[in-house]
Formats: sequence, structure tokens, C-alpha cells
Amino acid sequence: MQKKLLDVAIIVLVMASLFFYSYWNPPFVLLILFSIVFNYSWGRLVQHANISTIFFLAAGIAVNLILIGYFKYSNFFMKNMANLLNHDWSTVNIFLPLGISFFTFQQIGYLVDCYKGKAKEHKFIHYALFVTFFPQLIAGPIVRYDEIMPQFTRLRTFGLSYRNLLMGIALLSMGLFKKVVIADTFSPWVANVFDSPVQPTLIEAWGGALSYTFQIYFDFSGYTDMALGLAKLFNINLPINFNSPYKATSIIDFWRRWHISLSLFFRDYLYIPLGGNKKGKLRQYMNILATMFLCGLWHGAAWTFIFWGVLHGAMACINHLWIDISQRLRIPPMPKLLGWALTFPSLVFAWVFFRADSFGRACEICRGMLGLHGVYLPHHYVPLKIIRTFLEENGIIFQYPDTWSFAGTPQIVAILIVFAISIFSVNSMTYLKNRINPYLVSFFMTYSVLSMHNVSEFLYFNF
Repeated sequence: MQKKLLDVAIIVLVMASLFFYSYWNPPFVLLILFSIVFNYSWGRLVQHANISTIFFLAAGIAVNLILIGYFKYSNFFMKNMANLLNHDWSTVNIFLPLGISFFTFQQIGYLVDCYKGKAKEHKFIHYALFVTFFPQLIAGPIVRYDEIMPQFTRLRTFGLSYRNLLMGIALLSMGLFKKVVIADTFSPWVANVFDSPVQPTLIEAWGGALSYTFQIYFDFSGYTDMALGLAKLFNINLPINFNSPYKATSIIDFWRRWHISLSLFFRDYLYIPLGGNKKGKLRQYMNILATMFLCGLWHGAAWTFIFWGVLHGAMACINHLWIDISQRLRIPPMPKLLGWALTFPSLVFAWVFFRADSFGRACEICRGMLGLHGVYLPHHYVPLKIIRTFLEENGIIFQYPDTWSFAGTPQIVAILIVFAISIFSVNSMTYLKNRINPYLVSFFMTYSVLSMHNVSEFLYFNF
């Protein structure tokens, strides 16, 4: 009787999740249903095939990659082929299904787990919930079959937990505040610099780059909190996906803190199968570059995303090379402050390529960040004439240039505040484990709801 009630509860949750998914674009619910039925059936085939299991696994992964390749990369491929062959091929209008990168990768992981014999429980309705569970469907975290399925079969998952309800509401309110109040505030400042055709001066370029650095931080952190909070309301624990990444003291450390579930997916299902660090240093560096190349491509069908991925791969190789050299020469570990001082600016420069619409615009902003488009400041920034004179003698021009798009004081104060929050505060889960302040939760929720008159989309929903 209890099992039947559990099944009814899961069916209701699946139907609600499918309704949530179809609300944005109803026809694509057929795509996710096909993906669920195919991968569930193929996973069972992979697990029970007596011969050529690796062939069935490869074929199943290929179907998933063809599906995501058509919707996400076909126009990118056609554009590049047209340029290469000097043909005038027109692109086709293909609408990107919501969350396709996430539910595709999640199910590729399921096929591999079936191949390795790690997938133990096989009830179709449970599998359907594993894929469609709405808090993580749109932008992750990418959950593993073996970490989520046992929770769907536990009786206490479907009971009432006041502790989890409170934790869920607290996480939801904090996530909403991060997204609506903080990330969306930075959005127009980012657009002023990145979407403008003019050459940004030093302050503008750094203002735009730092604005995007913190916009994407609080956008993704906010989404992660909301996903974990919504899951908590159903007594489901999703994996931690975000752990104060701007505190990272190296690029390797950054990828252990940023989009953790994606990093672990690429490590376990790509980097290690390629050989990881077991086949020599040169092969390890090639594996890192290949993994980060695909990580960049996963984020978007554009060369700027690929360059961003390869850039992170190159920085990770340098990081590993430094570790190897320092261990051989017995050089003391780099001070953490110095490591952070090298890592954070590198991340800011890399984000420029992630956000810019083209290489040309990204390079213009980077040139501006290096001061190659001049250094302009309004007079009131430096009220003391003696200091202003000294700065003018060293190349700083005190006037608003015609292209000035980063207005100044409010943005600088906002950047300093969020910088301090991202560097010195604990992450949401750690904070809420120690204490849940109902007044603070009420403030976050109320202020966020009242600020929802000009909300923009989550940056990660399209990846």
C-alpha cells in the first residue's frame, strides 16, 4: 500500500515537472519524453546485452550527441563550413530546447553508469523523475543516478519535514535576492560596455568586465540556491554546485568551486576515460585542453565560448606545470594571497570572452582594460587639484569622453560591496546550517518580490 502511494506521489511530481517544462514551449515536451523513453530503454539494453555492450553504449551516446548537436550546434557548423568553403549557405531557424544540455548530459551519465553496472534501481517512473525533477531541470546541478534515485524510493522523502521546509524557503529567498536584486542590477551596466560599438577606456572596460564577473556570479549562485531550496521543500538533497568560487587561489581550485556538478561530469566521463594523469605529463595536458575545449563548446555554439574553455584549459595546464616544478625543486607552496591575486584577474579577463558577442569586441575590451584606449576620469573623482595635476602629468585625462558609458560612483560602490561579499562571506548552505534568521529571510523574499518589475532571464538557462 505504501509503495503504491509512493508511486502516486512520484507520478504527480513527474506530471508537475513536465507541465513546468512545457509551460515555456509546449512542443518541446515531446522531445524530452522521447529522450527519457529512449535513454531508459537503451540503458536497460546496455545493461543486459550479452555481447558488444560497448557498441550499444557508444550508439546510445551518439544518439544523444546527434540530438543536442542538431538543436544547439547545426547552425554554428553550417556557418563555419560556409566560411571555409566560401559558400553562401543560409542558416535555418532552430529553436534551442530549454535545458537540453543538462538533461542530455545527465542521461549520458546514466548510460555510462548502466555500462559500468552502477545503476541499480530501474523503475521507469522513478527514472522519469530523475530526468524531469523541475528544480534542477533547467540549469542543473547535473545529478548522478546513484545519488538521486535512492532518495526517490525512501518513504521519509514524502513525509513532512518542517526543518527542510524552513531551509528550502530560506534558500529560495536568498537565491531570489541574489538573482533579482543583485545580478539584474548589474545587467544594464554590462550591456552598456559589451553591447556598445565604441572603444572603452580603462575605467569603463574594467567596470564592464567586473560588472559581468559579478552578474554571472550572483545569477548562477542565485539559481543554485533556488534549485537546492525548491528540492529541499520536497525533502530532496541536490548536490552542492557552487562554493564561493571567487575565493579560489588557483584555476584548479576555481573549477572545484564553480559549477561543481559539471566539473565532476567532465572529470569522470571524459577526462579520466581519456587517460587523466596516468599516461604521462604531455598526455595529461592534452587531456585537460580537450576537456576544457568541450567544456567551452558545451556552454555555447560560438568560438568565443570555445576560446574561453581553451583559455581555462591553458591556465589549468600552467597550474599543474607549476605544481610539478615546485615539487621537483622543493619550492615552498605559493602564498594563498598571491595565488588569489593571480587567479582573480585571470578569471575577469576570461569572462570578457565568455560574454562578448565577438572576438573583436572582446579584444577591444581587453585592450581597454590594459589602458590602451586611454584613461579618462571625471573631475569630481579626484577633487584635490594637486593630485589631479600629478595624474594629468602621467597620462590621465580628466573629462567625460564622448563614449563614456560607465557612469561611475554607484557602479563602483556596488562592485566594491559585491566583491567583499563574494570574497569574505560564507556560502549560503554553510550560513543556513548555523542559523536561519526569519527576519532576514522575510526581508530577502519581500524585497525580491517588490523588485520583480524588471527581471531578466537566468544567464545559465540557455547553456
